[in-house]
Amino acid sequence: MSNEAPNEEAPNEKDALGRRAGRWAEEDPHGGTVVGTYVEGKRTGEWMHYSGDERLRSVSNYAAGSLTGPATWYRATGGLLQRGGFIDGEKHGFWQRWNAAGATMDEGDFDHGSKTGQWTYYNPDGTVKRTTMHRGPAT
Repeated sequence: MSNEAPNEEAPNEKDALGRRAGRWAEEDPHGGTVVGTYVEGKRTGEWMHYSGDERLRSVSNYAAGSLTGPATWYRATGGLLQRGGFIDGEKHGFWQRWNAAGATMDEGDFDHGSKTGQWTYYNPDGTVKRTTMHRGPAT
């Protein structure tokens, strides 16, 4: 993961077919900036989202325009909010969320967008609050 600032030069160019190409910086509706690379008009590789005051808010990965691979979100304070993975835009694999104090809130697995297997939910002091079992996606 790079720590580039959102105002790093991003030419926002288009290719001969009018598709977004190369480095881009895009404004989000909340005053932040999203920075990453387009290939043939599709988001590709690592994309970083910054708040309006240039704090890193999230890092995610794309393949051919679809969220694929690890993704991490940060709190306004800089602490972890949540981390997990995606396949073709759906949550997939192990996910974990943290509270503002940095303690784990919950954790478990997703299978193509659906919770699956055991999920564990924690009290603020780190003790287990409850566990639940999930079947995963309907087939």
